[in-house]
Amino acid sequence: MLQSRLRLHPQALWLLLVNGIFTLSVALSNTFVNIYLWKVDRSYSSIVWYNLLIYLTIPVAFIFSGWFAKRRDAVFTLRIGITLHAVFYGLSLIGGTKIATLPAVIGAVMGTAAGFYWLSFNMLSFKDSQSGGRERFYGLNGVIGAMAGMAAPFLAGYIISAEDRFGGLSGYHIIFTLSLALFLFAALISFRLRDQETSGPLFLGKAFQAWRVRPWRMVLLGCFAYGMREGVFLFLIGLLMYIATGSELKLGEFVLLQSGLSTISFFAVSRFVKPRRRLWVLGVGALSMLAAALLFLFPINARLILIYGSAIALALPLFLIPFQGVVFDGVSALDKTNTIYMEHIIVREVFENAGRVVGIVAFLGLVSLAPSTANIARFAVALGFVQVITWILLWRGNSVPFGFKNKALPSHPSRYAEFEDLATVPIRKRVRDY
Repeated sequence: MLQSRLRLHPQALWLLLVNGIFTLSVALSNTFVNIYLWKVDRSYSSIVWYNLLIYLTIPVAFIFSGWFAKRRDAVFTLRIGITLHAVFYGLSLIGGTKIATLPAVIGAVMGTAAGFYWLSFNMLSFKDSQSGGRERFYGLNGVIGAMAGMAAPFLAGYIISAEDRFGGLSGYHIIFTLSLALFLFAALISFRLRDQETSGPLFLGKAFQAWRVRPWRMVLLGCFAYGMREGVFLFLIGLLMYIATGSELKLGEFVLLQSGLSTISFFAVSRFVKPRRRLWVLGVGALSMLAAALLFLFPINARLILIYGSAIALALPLFLIPFQGVVFDGVSALDKTNTIYMEHIIVREVFENAGRVVGIVAFLGLVSLAPSTANIARFAVALGFVQVITWILLWRGNSVPFGFKNKALPSHPSRYAEFEDLATVPIRKRVRDY
């Protein structure tokens, strides 16, 4: 029976394949978009504005994607997201270095593309993976993503480092072209995916009312806290490695090492983690990530970044896999009829992106007022604490102290069940304080 629970649905396998091709394309170019902006502008501000607009745009794109999905299906909006990624790299090829002088514009395009893709992927993965077996799905997805990330950045770094043979920034244009082709291929493969057509309005108001449910409120606050770290570290570490070495090839080798370690860690964690162990494993991951961040107390150089990147590649899956399981089992508990799960996913993304925006705005203020490497290092140490806050919040909302009486979230399922009744009661009669 356990094997049947953990066996993946055929549609889940197709979804993993599409996302694998998508991840391969992203791994090929996305790391180097920030380096491209740095080489053209030579300032942190253009990179920060690019990433800031991505995370400001994603929640809006999530809402529009949900609206479209309600009128068609999630596969249709997934395909829109993939196509918009192709448009982004098409614009980069057509505009050349001029496009790098408009970081806010290209950030908005990328944010729209990411919003359409990731809402659709989250919806489809929610449908095609089962509660209790989600660690298996997300573990395999992490392994595939890490494997895609092993070869692609190294290849991209080699091509870009050899750009002197081609002249100027031609190496970047080559990898952008490869990414464009892979996105179009992923869009073609996506026609093998199937989804039921849905209809009706978005019930975002009802989804936001779930804030009153204490376990879910802790999950949303945990997403906000983690977003502060993620928004900055997604671009900062690769940029610091490039600044320290001055070589795209070295950066590609660094990402290759990280991806290899992540593949091992994602595979091992996905085999080990069970719902009853989630918060314990998540805590180990959070504390390990904090220990890694303390490395920034030492002077920043290529060796330190290499050690940090290796440590975080091993630690992050310990945090991320159980975290994703908690979030999506929370959605399942809130919406047992699967009628507004999309809205709950949108609300979760709003909170996580709000955290990302706060983190990036804080970083923008730092590099505008005191752009020294030492200050950036201290900021990185401070961000190393936020995932511990996420762990504490989830523990308070989900656990019985020092033990777990239930295998899946929530530990107090009646609180979620009462939300379904709460949604049908007029607001003036809702007197219970969750």
